[in-house]
Amino acid sequence: MRHAPLALALALAAGLAATGDLAATPTASPGNSAAQCALTAFRVRSDFEADLNVDADWAGATGANVPVATDQPFRIRLEVEADDPEGTPRRFWLQYRHNGGEWSDLSSAEFPYPLAAPPISVVANEEYDPGEATTDLLAGSGAPFRAGAGVVLDSTTPTWNSGRVHGEWEWPLVIRRFADGAHANEAGDTYELRVADTSGACTNAVAPVLTVAVPDGHLGGTFVETPGPIGPWQASNGDLYFVIEPAETSNVLMMVKSTDGGRSWHEVDGGNRPAADDLEGFATTVSGDTVYMLHQTSDDVWLHAFNTSDHPTAPDRWSVRDELVASPPEPPTQVAALAARSDGSLVGVYGGPEQIHLKTRTPDGQWSGETILDADTGPRLSGPMLVTGRDDTVHLAYTGHDGTGWYRTIGTDGQPGPRQQVTDRLGTGEGDIGSILPLVYLPRDDTLMVVYRQADGRLRERRSVAGGPLGAERVVTDLHVVQNAVDSDQAGADAIALDGTAHVLFIENHTGRLFHAATDAAGEWQPASLQADDVEAQWVRGRPVRRADGTTVYGYVFDAGSNGGSGMNRFGEVVPTS
Repeated sequence: MRHAPLALALALAAGLAATGDLAATPTASPGNSAAQCALTAFRVRSDFEADLNVDADWAGATGANVPVATDQPFRIRLEVEADDPEGTPRRFWLQYRHNGGEWSDLSSAEFPYPLAAPPISVVANEEYDPGEATTDLLAGSGAPFRAGAGVVLDSTTPTWNSGRVHGEWEWPLVIRRFADGAHANEAGDTYELRVADTSGACTNAVAPVLTVAVPDGHLGGTFVETPGPIGPWQASNGDLYFVIEPAETSNVLMMVKSTDGGRSWHEVDGGNRPAADDLEGFATTVSGDTVYMLHQTSDDVWLHAFNTSDHPTAPDRWSVRDELVASPPEPPTQVAALAARSDGSLVGVYGGPEQIHLKTRTPDGQWSGETILDADTGPRLSGPMLVTGRDDTVHLAYTGHDGTGWYRTIGTDGQPGPRQQVTDRLGTGEGDIGSILPLVYLPRDDTLMVVYRQADGRLRERRSVAGGPLGAERVVTDLHVVQNAVDSDQAGADAIALDGTAHVLFIENHTGRLFHAATDAAGEWQPASLQADDVEAQWVRGRPVRRADGTTVYGYVFDAGSNGGSGMNRFGEVVPTS
């Protein structure tokens, strides 16, 4: 790594740390050993919110190498002994090596919303002030103590006037599950740490080695933007699949897979990821053993496809990396919707500058010409959702910029039927285009349900049987649902059909709490139940998931509070009540 000269680097470190950017470090020779300093003790602190100098809330004893969970900030306290002439100025920083590899400087990058997302970094901490003096807590050095400092979102410590003394420094750190470039930290990986300054690396009388642990149900990464249904999709053998980006700062498309019911997740076929990035409007569907994806960027619309593990000839492989579908003029907000028919054909809808556009794809991969919906009729359109119903009829709902919602069917010939107005009480802001939830289709009685968030935050629903006239509006919940959390342009809610009933997960406005509501056997909505109250949820998407014991649950992935960053995606389940 090439570094700036000392004076410039220290100025950059101070300036960039204030903005949460990667902080530069002074010049050092990683292969050199600064014999006048030694790391003599360390201790990992599990409570990220503990006071700087409290002798409590430790993850283990002094000198104990402990497991550290991904995407969960922690702190490490280090004791360094110097053997210098009195008053010698020093500024230390950390270096790390991953799985015994080359040593690298440890930079600063905020969590969960950084300007860059390295595999491990120094982060902010609000429990103490930058440079706050430390007390003598670690028993490693016999030299006199001279206070070090607490470090906050900076790669280097404040200047320490050393001598034949020792001091202590405490760093807040995070190890990310997925980092820039789709780098993955896997369970069992190790990060060895050491202290360095401009003379080189201090010797390690003790060696801190952090072992990566990935909590059950943790995906990490970040949601694709403005998503329609995106999974988790289940293969016939029970494997689960979900699409994510590794980080807000690294917009590449990843397919992650779980073979153990959602407890652990790993990327599959990462070497053949699609090249198209800018994951703005995104939707997926399943046809047999393939997950299809429609993806709108600022310039183009792309199709991607991934074979699941039950594919007979090419399992767990990207089968379509980047297939160009269309290049419409840029819409105000990128959107996409996708549905599959029983013969393997696809129906795709995506955004245009004023209206939404429709194309179909034959089973052998040929795209039709483009149909612009409501081309000669207002209002401006966006927010499409699709689902396939009886006899391969595709149901489509979408929003208007004037607060209206609309519904129509698309026949097997690809032609749209007449539209029906669902509501005129949606929000009218740019962030309200996604006010309609994923559509719910109940095959038993050929019923399509359109669930939508009104401008007042409440969820309502209307039903169509066999594509006929919409029925009366029904109350789903009077709790207020978040809209456009972290620039999602959508209602913070999801909807699915499960065993003949409708289910909704939604995020309460202002609290971030996650709730579940469902219809009973008679089709009536029941009171919502709280699923998670210790989170600031911001996205949620789910599908029916069959457990190993044969029961079917509402399996979902939600962002527990990344604030538009990454590292907070988790898997959960709702077990339906009988």
